[in-house]
Formats: sequence, structure tokens, C-alpha cells
Amino acid sequence: MSKQAVQKKGNRASFSYFDVLKNIFPCKGDPVKEIIRKIVFLIAITVFGVCAFLIFDYFYENYKNNKMYNEIQKDIPILSELIDDDKETSYVNDEMLAYMQTLVDMNQDVVGYIQIPDKEGSCADTGIDYPIVQKRNEAERDFYLDHNFVGEPARAGALYLDYRNVLSSRERSGNLIIYGHEMSDGSMFGHLKKYVENRYFYDDHPCIELSSKYEVSTYKIFGFYYADGGKGECEFFYTNTTDFGSEEEFYDYVNQIKRRTLMTNDVDVKYGDELLTLSTCATDYYYDARFVVAARKLRPGEDRYAGTETSRSNDNPLMPLEWYNARGEEKNYNDADFVPYG
Repeated sequence: MSKQAVQKKGNRASFSYFDVLKNIFPCKGDPVKEIIRKIVFLIAITVFGVCAFLIFDYFYENYKNNKMYNEIQKDIPILSELIDDDKETSYVNDEMLAYMQTLVDMNQDVVGYIQIPDKEGSCADTGIDYPIVQKRNEAERDFYLDHNFVGEPARAGALYLDYRNVLSSRERSGNLIIYGHEMSDGSMFGHLKKYVENRYFYDDHPCIELSSKYEVSTYKIFGFYYADGGKGECEFFYTNTTDFGSEEEFYDYVNQIKRRTLMTNDVDVKYGDELLTLSTCATDYYYDARFVVAARKLRPGEDRYAGTETSRSNDNPLMPLEWYNARGEEKNYNDADFVPYG
């Protein structure tokens, strides 16, 4: 064996994991600068590892949730096809709808199902094709904020109905309020922001299909707007009202929405109409912000798209107080040309 080969063999033999660890962890006899360098390195490695785990855990959890919902969606019909527009605007069954029975068997808290389709019936653009759950007691009102629809812990939560609402076979609240997260991957209510981002999105997605356990109904979207979440001062807190005690109270509520909507259309709203409110976060817009979609139930014999074809931008929307405060501006809404419902 040559002298050079012996030297290389000796170099390999001298390697040990102990030497590697000595270069990473502080050791007795290390200079102060070397100790500081090693501590900073260890902190950086720890932070990187924790961040990598959290990112992986976030996306893996979302993957599992989306996979679960995708499996459920395979067994759910296109809700609009269950409605016979020639007879009435909603399909009523004396027995629980088969797909709802399947969901209720998975979780007794399931109260409904929601879809926002395009005009061809597909929900691909909105991604909103989910069961709705509800806890009826105030103590657990936000349980599904961080649990999926079968009750498992999940950051994406589930779409859930306000605990005060009633959505049954023969009775429903005057204003149904459904909450959901604005997830970055578009799941839950993540795609609702497309109504703002895309000028023509509403034109192709003006209706919401809502199923209770026994009935399927269509709602027309008449407005969407930004609102305060309720932590600070606000002039209109949209979740305060789930039923209307008078005509005056009803019109005050819907006209608050009409003042704030970012786009207007010719969908009229009349006292006695049942309302549907979809609520999600919009914290990228300003602190404690909510983005809200408002719709009213289709009337018997009414064309599902009448009034939706004339959508246009609102050049004078009333914004929440927090919006003006965040910009250091005075509220400058002009009500002079406002034409109210009713």
C-alpha cells in the first residue's frame, strides 16, 4: 500500500460524529465568540425546524380536510336540479333527503348543505360545496370555528350556522347567518373574495343554493360588502339580527346593506323576504374586517336570474368606521342619491 493511500485511510479513520457535535454544540474551553456562534446557529436551526413543521402540518391538515370534503361532494346532487321552477322555488320532502341523512349519520350537528354554482351548475369556480353544522347552545356557539364538520380539530373549521338560527323542515329564521374561514387555499369561504376581485364574477354566480334536511331553496345575492367584526366601534353590526320584528326593522337592515354594497343590481328586496348572510374574515383589508354576502330567498314563480343581469360597481359605498379610521379619513359617504328598498 502506498504512503498516500495510508494517509487517506488515516484521515477517514479520524472522522467521528463526536467532532461534528463539537462543532455544533458549545463545549468546555470554547472561546466566547465561538459559544455565541454555536448558540445562534442552534436557535436558527430550531426556529427553522419548528416553522417547517408548522407549515407542513398546516398544509397536510388542509389536504386531509379537502380530501374528506371531496369524498362527500361526490354523493351530493346539484341542488338547483332538485328545484322545479315551473311549480315552486323549493323542493319539500316529508322524509329527510337521502344525502342529508347520510351527513346527519356522520354528525348529528349537520343542519344543511350549501352550494354556490355557476349558471351551468358547477361549483368549481367558487369551491363552495359544503355541509353546514350548528351548535344550538351559546357556550359552544363557535365550536366549529376550529373543528371540521365531523367535530375533529381543524384550523379550517367548518361552515356553521349561527346558534340562534332555526333551519328546520317547516321553519327558518328571517336572516340565516353562516360563518366560515377565508382560507388561503380557497377552501371554506376563501373564494367569496372573488366577488370583489373579479368584476364579472357575480354575473356568473348570482345565486346560492341552500338545503335544509328536507328542503332545497335558492337565494339571490343582492349585495356584498365589508363590515366591522364587532370588536370596536361600528354603526352596523350585521350579526345582531336573525329575525325581524317589524317592517321598519327589516328595511332598516337591508338598506344598511344597500348603502354598503360594493356592486349594485336590480334584485329587489321586500318585507317578508327571507335573508341569507354569508360571513367570513377579511383581515388583509383592515383590522377586524369581515366580508359579507347578502342574499334573499327566491319567491314562488320568480325567475332565478331576474335582476341579476344588471350588476354594476357602486361608486359610493358606505365603508365601516374602522376603514376610515385606518386611513385617518373622515367619513365622506353621500346619501343624497340613495334610493332605499321599500
